Amino acid sequence: MAKKALRVGFFMDGYTLKKVNEYYKVHHRYHSNLDFRGLKSWVQMHLFKTFGDQANHIQMECHYYHPKRNPHMFGRDVEGVLRLEHELSSVGFQVHYSARTDDSGMPGPNLGLMEDALLIASYHRVDVIVLLSTQGQYAPLPDRLRMMGIPTMLLGWDFIYPKGKKLVRWRTDTCLRETCAHYVAMEKVMDMTPHENLPPKGFFFQKEKPFSRGRNAVWNPSKSASA
Repeated sequence: MAKKALRVGFFMDGYTLKKVNEYYKVHHRYHSNLDFRGLKSWVQMHLFKTFGDQANHIQMECHYYHPKRNPHMFGRDVEGVLRLEHELSSVGFQVHYSARTDDSGMPGPNLGLMEDALLIASYHRVDVIVLLSTQGQYAPLPDRLRMMGIPTMLLGWDFIYPKGKKLVRWRTDTCLRETCAHYVAMEKVMDMTPHENLPPKGFFFQKEKPFSRGRNAVWNPSKSASA
């Protein structure tokens, strides 16, 4: 049987990604931002490892779901949000903003992700869904996709970070994790060399090289790793 393209929908929960990016930038020894291009490239590589016996190449459409309102319609925090939009768009992600129309309450997961993933699946446009999230609000999604014959690969995290005098644990919701066909513990993937202070080269992070002035080390974030 001839192999064909593997059609993939890559859906990123911006609420989770914000927390993950903050962890690696502020609390983790890498002190580095995530590299979206590297992340996308790694996902493609991992898909080939998992589904390579079924496909000879991958067709991927990528979507990012922002937890905040559309800055083109509402004027708050425009600069930072638009900068992120540009960065994501430059590596092939469509950016979707929250449907919320007011600023009441704390931002949360953008549930438009679930609606769009199911709509795309119903039109038979994907063979696999990749979901980057830790949030239990998305737990119904993998089950509903499974009933449509579409497996879900979940990229999740489990890490601890300090907040004041306490330690906070951020981890993938158990219900979400158990309903997925494939789970990837991203904190293990992204920390493959536990005694190395530099981020993995050409993988997930912007490349940052220290240079020494006596006993002081200064980070130089001017160059990014290509993927």
